[in-house]
Amino acid sequence: MPHQHPKTSFQLLLSQWIVLIQRNFKVIFADKLNLSLMILQVPLIAILIIGAFYNFDRDKQSFDEGARILYYFGVMKEPLEQAHKPIHIDKLHRYARFLAQETDKTLRHDYIEEKITPFFKSKNVLLSHFTLKKLSADLQLISDMASMRRGSVYFLLVAASIWFGIMGSCKEIVTEQHILKRESRSYLFIFPYLAAKIVVLTLVLGVQTSLLAIMVVPFLLELSWVHTIWIGLILWIAAFVSASMGLFISSIVTSYRVALTLVPLLMIPQLLFGGLLRPLVDLEHTNSAWSSMANVLSAVTVQRWSFEAILTTDAYAKGGILKLQINPKASGELDLVQAKNTSLVSSFFKPRKWGNMEMGYLWPPLLYLLCTSLIFFIGGYIALRWRFT
Repeated sequence: MPHQHPKTSFQLLLSQWIVLIQRNFKVIFADKLNLSLMILQVPLIAILIIGAFYNFDRDKQSFDEGARILYYFGVMKEPLEQAHKPIHIDKLHRYARFLAQETDKTLRHDYIEEKITPFFKSKNVLLSHFTLKKLSADLQLISDMASMRRGSVYFLLVAASIWFGIMGSCKEIVTEQHILKRESRSYLFIFPYLAAKIVVLTLVLGVQTSLLAIMVVPFLLELSWVHTIWIGLILWIAAFVSASMGLFISSIVTSYRVALTLVPLLMIPQLLFGGLLRPLVDLEHTNSAWSSMANVLSAVTVQRWSFEAILTTDAYAKGGILKLQINPKASGELDLVQAKNTSLVSSFFKPRKWGNMEMGYLWPPLLYLLCTSLIFFIGGYIALRWRFT
């Protein structure tokens, strides 16, 4: 008989990992009721989100129009002030109101060419290309108050993905601990066991988050399929990190009831400190022990980093949000209130800088999330090794 070489440790790990993946899938498909609930909860949650926020863009229309009038008025007032020309309040207000109400780009362009530009030429004031670009903005500007509604949709999408991850993973190991204890004493390695759980959960969560994004984003946020794909990927990452956290919890507890009890204790901080109910950009203006505690708790939540990352996928990610600024020390009435064009993400989070360099809002949060999932995986591996080997 030919000599058969014994399998190396890597081959044993790989073969166990493949077998365990197959076994986990068999367990999932064998439980038809649980499989049906896993699939049906996605459209149910999507319908609830759509029902709660249907036509949300009409909630603050008067605020949006008022903010646009104030913004366009300020844009046209600025070149007149720089040229030391008198401010024709009635005319500028009429021009600003038309631009604020008209959504057709062709009509806006014609109005600027036929009405606004000749007025400034009559005053010997040249409108710069930058000013004309502001007046003919392609994106429909909305108020900072309306941006909270838009941010709420993203916040709930992330919260639902975190829910999928935690609920799908918190029971995985604790319900199998008697099997794991027996098999780990004979032939089973902990690493492929935990890695197989991660792989299967990741694939299942990928289906759930993709369905959630496809059902909600095009219909409610009216974004393109490119935006939808990016949103689905970020929701997938959020669910993946939450599943890693759930597996870690399932690795250290000894009872399924304890695991379920910990679920709300994990979810509530995500909602409270995730960046919507109390935007972190507002906390920088308050110096207190409670604000510092809120910042710390926010920094360790999956929701906060996923929420920041997903806001960068929106059509208003780089601008289009009008934030009202009150200046009580203004020298004139026209400068008392101003509307500043900001981005959706800056409505909730302050810019992140490294020295003099802007780091952006997308990649640092994603890197943090991936590192967090690695920490949870290592923690779960250590806990299982300590308990069962």
